[in-house]
Amino acid sequence: MYTIDENSLSVKDFTLILNSDSEIEISEDLKNKIFLCSNLLKTHFEVLDKNMNTKNYKEFEGNGLLNEREVRGIILATIYTLANGRSGVSYETIEKLIDLFQNRETIKIPEFSLSTKLDTLTPNHYLLNYVKDIAPIERKLLIKSLAYIPGFICSYFEDLQLVKKLLTISLVLYFNYPYMDSYNLASSPHLPFIKLAENINLFFIAENKNKNRSIDPLIFSYVSYLYKLLDDLQELLNIQLNSSYHPFIFIPENNTFIKNSLLIPQKLYLLKTVENLILTVDKTFESFLTKIGSFEDKITIYNVFYSLKQCSDEILLTLKYKIKIYKKILAFILYEYAVKDKAQSLDQVLKSFMKEKNIKNYKELEPLLKDLLKTIEEKINELY
Repeated sequence: MYTIDENSLSVKDFTLILNSDSEIEISEDLKNKIFLCSNLLKTHFEVLDKNMNTKNYKEFEGNGLLNEREVRGIILATIYTLANGRSGVSYETIEKLIDLFQNRETIKIPEFSLSTKLDTLTPNHYLLNYVKDIAPIERKLLIKSLAYIPGFICSYFEDLQLVKKLLTISLVLYFNYPYMDSYNLASSPHLPFIKLAENINLFFIAENKNKNRSIDPLIFSYVSYLYKLLDDLQELLNIQLNSSYHPFIFIPENNTFIKNSLLIPQKLYLLKTVENLILTVDKTFESFLTKIGSFEDKITIYNVFYSLKQCSDEILLTLKYKIKIYKKILAFILYEYAVKDKAQSLDQVLKSFMKEKNIKNYKELEPLLKDLLKTIEEKINELY
């Protein structure tokens, strides 16, 4: 059982809940605040109802649906921000969303609802089809909520970490266990990357390498920035998960409410951070593939480069698409490396995994990347 309390949910907790079958509940202290805010909503019902127009939303055509993890991420973020963000929504409504989250009912939400255009039907419109007997004013508040944005991004945070880690491993392999010199480290002085360099250099010493081989400076700068951006995104999500993503903030201590003026700025800042992260990963892969472009499968390389260039102005949909591409590229790179004759310990871990799982091509490796990462970490400890 995971107890939701005020200002306590982190991306790490969020991921743990999504990965488990743990039930969730609201703490007693938070329940009391929910009741107070809900009563305040009822008091100011007429004024609020006139200020929330929900009739001008548009529906676009599209066949794709969000997967179960994406939907559960959206519901979880909605539950928490409703409970924690002084939203005015009643405990009974929040409880219905908790039941929906825990029952794992198949919920159909179109992919196009991830559009961040202001007049587009959001995931909440479709989610509400599965939640009955909600007061009209609460339905309007839920439709106006933007909690689905951090919820969707959090559902992919584990995948982003997977990409970062396996990309690091790929770089270490293809650059022949590069030594991280102190000058480059000084140019990127944030702790995660320094820790990465320390671990690589320790591994480097254990393998008795010489210092003539170093990572490409341009790729080094991209990866360094990637580490920083992913840390920044995690910190930002930790803050925004514990913020209000609803149109009004109720203040029972003063018997009043205020309009949430930070709703749109929060959204734009978060989307811009994700956009910069995607751009950095794209540049890293493009530079990396250019340096190691000796693959026999030229068609796959061409398709990879082409797919990296594909992007839309819808950042959430782009994130969903790009994660699939990144996994495909990593599976291709690691498989191509594993089939070559190598002797170092990390190479052997990779080759043994391929043999044990009877992997014949990179497409068979792609769905097993998470298992591969776990195996590598168990064998050589944490590299990054």
